[in-house]
Amino acid sequence: MNKQNLTFGLIAAILPIVFLVLIELVLGLFDLYPQTPLFLHTTQGGQQLMQINSEVGERYFNKREIPVPNLYPQTFLADKPQSTYRIFCLGGSTTAGFPYEMTVPFPKQLELMLREAYPDLNFEVINLGLSAINSFTVLDWIPDVLDQDPDLILIYMGHNEFYGAYGTGSTISYGNSPAIVRTVLRLQKLRLVQLLSSLTNSLLSDSKPTIDATVMEKIIADKYIGANPELRVVTHSNYADNLDRILSACNQSGTPVILSNLVSNLQHQAPLGKPKTGSLTESPAWNRYQAGELLMSTGDTSAAYAAFSEARDLDIVPFRAHSGLNHIIKEKSQAFQLAFVDMDKRFRAHSPGQISGHSLFCDHLHPNPVGYKIMANAFFSTIKASQVIPSSAHDIELPAATKFVSGLDWEIGAIKIYKLQHSWPFADQVVDYAAYPPFIDERTAKIAKDYLFDHHVWGKAHEEMAKAHIQEGNFESACLEYAAIIEMYPDKLEFYQKLIDCAQIIEDWELLVGTCEGALQVSPAKGMVYFQLARAERMRGRLISAIEAIQMSLEAPELSTTQRANISFTYARFLVEMGDTEQAKAVLLALLKDVPEFDPAQRLLNKLENNDLEK
Repeated sequence: MNKQNLTFGLIAAILPIVFLVLIELVLGLFDLYPQTPLFLHTTQGGQQLMQINSEVGERYFNKREIPVPNLYPQTFLADKPQSTYRIFCLGGSTTAGFPYEMTVPFPKQLELMLREAYPDLNFEVINLGLSAINSFTVLDWIPDVLDQDPDLILIYMGHNEFYGAYGTGSTISYGNSPAIVRTVLRLQKLRLVQLLSSLTNSLLSDSKPTIDATVMEKIIADKYIGANPELRVVTHSNYADNLDRILSACNQSGTPVILSNLVSNLQHQAPLGKPKTGSLTESPAWNRYQAGELLMSTGDTSAAYAAFSEARDLDIVPFRAHSGLNHIIKEKSQAFQLAFVDMDKRFRAHSPGQISGHSLFCDHLHPNPVGYKIMANAFFSTIKASQVIPSSAHDIELPAATKFVSGLDWEIGAIKIYKLQHSWPFADQVVDYAAYPPFIDERTAKIAKDYLFDHHVWGKAHEEMAKAHIQEGNFESACLEYAAIIEMYPDKLEFYQKLIDCAQIIEDWELLVGTCEGALQVSPAKGMVYFQLARAERMRGRLISAIEAIQMSLEAPELSTTQRANISFTYARFLVEMGDTEQAKAVLLALLKDVPEFDPAQRLLNKLENNDLEK
């Protein structure tokens, strides 16, 4: 081949590459066809914020074929203040808090404890738990997460390594080679690839996924993994490789990581893969499960735990993580010198016979609210012990009860589990919600169903629940509903007053004080809030604080004449209680000058002037 032909051949080979690069540059110049981002820039109240993109799941799931799982669109400051400690929680549906929402997931419960234990810091605990993803997705997110200046990353992942997106048994797959999967995920960041994907989708029919199907049903290709040692070895190898890359990236950025091992329902979850023919004794998994039940009946809980664990590991439908993944997690935590949460040990310690079951789980692997609280406690204790937070912690209790979680939250979760357990691999039935047995009662179930199948507004559902409690005179439960709404939506001013009214009725002065203090942070009109705070402080026996609050109330410009008169009269009474009668007289005189017809003020002033308070 002469030089001319060689040159022509090289140019012919390079030109398509140059053309593709030019297309990519032009698309970038006009910001066309970007990959669905993990975080979005937004503005609120003049502040620059980052918001989790609830639709980031569309990177991995085709919404034409699969009901795409969503992230909660949580926001945090774009520029992290010095006093803020930012924690990201990564994982699948357990990290997300499935089947519960909002206040139940362990990241939220953890945030509540951190705020109490470290009052000098502002905590942003950001939940990036997404159903049906595995370590490939978490690895794909890590660069974006590290760009957000995290102070700590918590990782709880591993249950979806077979069936999650790009898992070895998933319909979303590019084969079992981790290098190929990771290469495809990197290529998908290119705008040109996104353009081609968009063009391809536009040519397809605008179909929608089956509504009744769960995400996991739709993405499972190989329903029965079996005892295929090669496939299981590949799965574990992929997990170990991805986890190693995740931890290496965090290590290079100087970001601390806390790893947790995985837990699942052992005692009350039979193997999901039942033999189609023959007896159950022909199934090694079922054989070991039945052995576990027999050992439990004899009181040999140690041997029963081993048998139940083997049954899980042998299950031909590996929805629950194999114990081998826990060995990998432990090894990686040691290799990278990371803080480690032995979640399995924590759950066993809180379970009858030290074998996890329905007391802490709502299904095969998702904790119930009590279990999620145990997870939060475990992460909190590890954070405190590892001293990754640059501040001294106050001593706080670690109660088993969740905060801001009501019966409605349990009911919402129970309805979701009802659907799950009528689907493969638990059953293969049409879900008849009319036959759903209420977890709490019929009224709560109706409100939960209205939320799940009608309006989809969590705050509205809890408000309806609060109104129902008020109608029956259960103001304490109504307080819990309003408090939960405020915790998740602190800018919704109307609920502060609703909670204040409920707290007054049940005479919960501590709750009332806390609610007033919260309202003062967000309300532009503070006069009446300070007044209600003053009355609550007085009922707590803190008269000096009450007087300080009422003085702040009187400085508010928005008070009407009637409001100011009533507040001034109460101020005078507080001063009398303090023994400062001269100041009380001065307040009353000023009040009567503005509102001469205020008879209670005149009567109190007469008593003070006549030294006749006893009458």
